[in-house]
Amino acid sequence: MAGPGVSVRQLLERTRARLAAAGIQEYRLEAELLLQHVLEIDAARMFAGLSDSVPSKAETTLRRAADRRADREPLAYITGRRTFYGREFGVTPDVLIPRPETELLVDLALRWAAGRSGLQIADIGTGSGVLAVTLASEMRDAAIDAVDLSPRALDVARSNARQFGVADRIEFLEGDLAGPLEGRRYQLVIANLPYVRSDTLTRAEAEVRREPVLALLGGQDGLDVIRRFAPMLPDIMDPAGSLALFEVDPLTAGGAAETIAAALPGARVRVELDLARLERCVAAELA
Repeated sequence: MAGPGVSVRQLLERTRARLAAAGIQEYRLEAELLLQHVLEIDAARMFAGLSDSVPSKAETTLRRAADRRADREPLAYITGRRTFYGREFGVTPDVLIPRPETELLVDLALRWAAGRSGLQIADIGTGSGVLAVTLASEMRDAAIDAVDLSPRALDVARSNARQFGVADRIEFLEGDLAGPLEGRRYQLVIANLPYVRSDTLTRAEAEVRREPVLALLGGQDGLDVIRRFAPMLPDIMDPAGSLALFEVDPLTAGGAAETIAAALPGARVRVELDLARLERCVAAELA
């Protein structure tokens, strides 16, 4: 044992105190999540067993995990998990941590896809694969090509696809943007590309700056990658009917929409708001 009477409750209190002292805003919740991760239990078991003793090995592991979080390592990298669209995905420091606002892309894609079948989908900049895997899980007859420049990110995405049983309907391709998709056409293109402006990234929280710069930085105005990808859209979108969805920075949504509209003169381009009423997505539809 770690010591006489060392209990789950005591370790939870110590972890909360450690994170609070480090200035972690959600210290209470994050301490609970760290403890559940280390003890491999859920919240119900944790609170039901607050008086239970904890092995010394688990206490040491929890202390190290709390130290990492106090050093501003993102919680998701410590636990190796992040929930997205009701599913718990594996994440590593090789991929961007999925954000709740990205779920808007899934909502819009599913709304547009309702009543359509056998869709061919491209996920550009797949990262951990949350968009590709979620769409494959929600649309059982869709086939998805998921592209990323990082081979390590693709390893994470493949693992997530296997976890949710959709690996047979997702082809993972290493390459830059639509480079690996020559000669292919899609009814749905979904892209969460790097869009953070240089000045925004410089001022970002320490946790954000621990994530892969390649997956975040969109150049001085945040539009560098979108500018490179937008001209590729006519070659991969189905002219008979298709939709492209881009997650964007609300600060540069107008510029992103103009860039995409210029690349697709015949498309209907609109900006969609997220739950916070921020301009979070640019949609371009060909009919």
